[in-house]
Amino acid sequence: MFDPENLVAFQRGDEKAFQQLYHLLNKRLKFFAAGIVSEEVAGDIVQDAFVKLWERREHFSNFNALKGFLYLAVKNACFNLGKHDQVVQRYQQTLSEPVDEQHMLYRLIEAEVIDEVYVALQRLPEGCRNVIFLSYFEGLTNQEVADELHVSINTVKTQKVRALKLLRIIFSELSPGVALLITKVFFYK
Repeated sequence: MFDPENLVAFQRGDEKAFQQLYHLLNKRLKFFAAGIVSEEVAGDIVQDAFVKLWERREHFSNFNALKGFLYLAVKNACFNLGKHDQVVQRYQQTLSEPVDEQHMLYRLIEAEVIDEVYVALQRLPEGCRNVIFLSYFEGLTNQEVADELHVSINTVKTQKVRALKLLRIIFSELSPGVALLITKVFFYK
């Protein structure tokens, strides 16, 4: 998290505080933008948003305002790029359907949820983390996970149960709505 001391340092122009903020939010913002524009363009858009943030750094009184500014700047840049592309390619059908606000909200929530899941996974013991990653993110069966990790299928099942219990505890530390959303999205497909 970006604590109040870092916020004050950032407002004063401390580059270390800025780098910490960048590393905290960069992946989320790129994921959000990549749902609207190409991944290559998404990186440029996010970079520009951070430049704008740096130029206006004194105007943010809390972390949520700062994060909101970044998401809004990225969203607007994606929309502006989309409008520009539509004008340039008016007679070509290379653009997909225009992105609507509901899709934007979905991508924003998805980016935040995925980041929370990855943070939680880092808190798991290595064996549990590997089993969860291969099972839920790679889609492997218990037997395939056992073969990949060179362990018994019972070890995989035990690690999976242990990991899910630990994740429930970790997610219970979050707000109830976020914990429920994460659980539904990742563990009850």
